[in-house]
Amino acid sequence: MIVVEFTLDHPILRRALQREPGTKIVWERSDAVDGDRVRLLVWAESDEFETFERAAEEDPTVESLSVVATAGSRRLYQTELRGEGLATSIYPLVVEEGGVIHELTATHDGWQFRAEFPDRESFARCHAFCRERDVDFEFHRLFEERETASVDEYGLTDEQRETLLAAVSSGYLEIPREQSLSELADELGISGNAASERFRRAVKTLVENVLSPVDERKRASDGRPEQERSPAS
Repeated sequence: MIVVEFTLDHPILRRALQREPGTKIVWERSDAVDGDRVRLLVWAESDEFETFERAAEEDPTVESLSVVATAGSRRLYQTELRGEGLATSIYPLVVEEGGVIHELTATHDGWQFRAEFPDRESFARCHAFCRERDVDFEFHRLFEERETASVDEYGLTDEQRETLLAAVSSGYLEIPREQSLSELADELGISGNAASERFRRAVKTLVENVLSPVDERKRASDGRPEQERSPAS
């Protein structure tokens, strides 16, 4: 895996951010809808929300902003991409290439990415996508991601173990849930998307290393495939 940091002079919300340069966007998540739509959920940090919202109404790259939540000097907005914003969005391609966006923020200077890709070739295809659509691309750095953390007896890395323990202690796994995914991510100091990916990988690792070996030993001791055993066995 590789981790790449880069900035795009992306048209998404460019007009609104230039009209209100004191506003900062922090990406929360994107969702592909019906194959040809992309829904966007972002936090905005600003002292002039009204100015930013008025400018966003005139921005041709997004639909009208809907306020989902407010927390102090932050507002959570939901919108859908349209026009040039939809045509130049790299999110569907990042997902298709097996990439994960860890951090994504935007100001009037552009969209700053920190993303993980399976290899250099998958990242190169995203770069080519931007170049073909005249989206200016500023590369910052690339480094190989290696698991330097210790791995415990269940195959979990330190980060995965931390995520599972935080999910339990914070009430994320309670019914009803006592903490949201975004709150868990804030506690871990990572993006919501990164927290979701890390949690799923940790659970998958536990299942593979704890439950699967038990099932294999059980079948081996029985001496017959599981489907051939009678209910009484």
